[in-house]
Amino acid sequence: MNDLNWRKGYLRLGPGVSLKHLENLFLYNCLTDELYEVSENAGPFLMSCDGTATGESLAPDEPFVAYCVEEGLIEVLPGPDPLRMTVAKAPNPSLRYLELQLLHRCNLSCRHCYLGARKPVEMSLSDAVKIVDEFAVFGGLRLLISGGEPLLYPRLKDFLDQTAAMNLHRVLFTNGTLITEENVQWLRVEEVQFSLDGMHQGHDLLRGKGSFVRTVRGMGLIREAGIPISIATMIHRGNIHEFETLRRFIEDFEAVEWGIDVMSLAGSLTRNQDLMVSLEEAVPLMTHGFGGGVHGSSEGFACGRHLLSVLPTGKAVKCGFYEGEPLGDARDGLVACWLKLKHIPIEALECRTCPVVVECGGGCRFRAVYPGGPDPVMCAIFGVTLANVSNSRTKRV
Repeated sequence: MNDLNWRKGYLRLGPGVSLKHLENLFLYNCLTDELYEVSENAGPFLMSCDGTATGESLAPDEPFVAYCVEEGLIEVLPGPDPLRMTVAKAPNPSLRYLELQLLHRCNLSCRHCYLGARKPVEMSLSDAVKIVDEFAVFGGLRLLISGGEPLLYPRLKDFLDQTAAMNLHRVLFTNGTLITEENVQWLRVEEVQFSLDGMHQGHDLLRGKGSFVRTVRGMGLIREAGIPISIATMIHRGNIHEFETLRRFIEDFEAVEWGIDVMSLAGSLTRNQDLMVSLEEAVPLMTHGFGGGVHGSSEGFACGRHLLSVLPTGKAVKCGFYEGEPLGDARDGLVACWLKLKHIPIEALECRTCPVVVECGGGCRFRAVYPGGPDPVMCAIFGVTLANVSNSRTKRV
């Protein structure tokens, strides 16, 4: 759009765009999941982009406005159309990613599920919306809607309707088998992440006979609906020979992200340890993945620097693997729970002197075999011998 158009038109933040005051000031596009850092000086101008004033009256910096218009961060309207603007300062560190487990029921009985035995508990709709609203107000970016299988949540449509205007990048985590031509009409999220653990043989070995066909059908319906798809794959004994075929299959679906990981020994996997493969076998397969990595370490701290999980009971935890270590009840205040989380500096890890620790970030703290110790998966990825990192072997508690 040329200079005259934006000067004469009314400026408003673009669809899905909001100001986020995290550690610094950002513009966030929840539709594309892109975060743009802006100067504090730009704050007053951006707060004025509420659809009530023309570009000419705001007298902004021309190159900056032109860039924002080109990126879709600011839209130019022919007449006034007010937008309510509220920006709260995020806690420090900022809580950017929230996993909300709506329930623990599932229609599958996967042999590796870390949740183990199902629990007959689910979050009320009012509590779920209240928690997400607080998350959005205080700078939240990505909402990870999970379970169990969230498509079993009886109020899922209402939940999606009531969170649609919160300017969050909502990612629905699903096994895909319950997606139908009917529910895909209202299943309007910014992204759907499917668990796809191999081709026919490998996937069904983990998740049950016939599950691959049903999952792929769900993927097709979501793709036809124009919703971006991402994939999560666990490496196991039954799929290590399928990755080349699986990679091409995922590329054909134009997935925006493919996360590949090894299974953690918890829940149902403790009874199915024959599914596990050695790190020597697993690490080369992890290179097939692409995208992602936003929920890991950052700014000199180990994993989970900006991530929190909330269980169906309302209890807030570091992540789903820490169910036994609640920080409080998110229904009484999400931010209050977040501020109780003890973030682990990389310099406090036993492997702090490792030459790749900054790039590695210390890896997953749950996978670390003892407190402060190294994550053997990340050591294998970076070619570090555990013996060179540590001489002690204190058990995890």
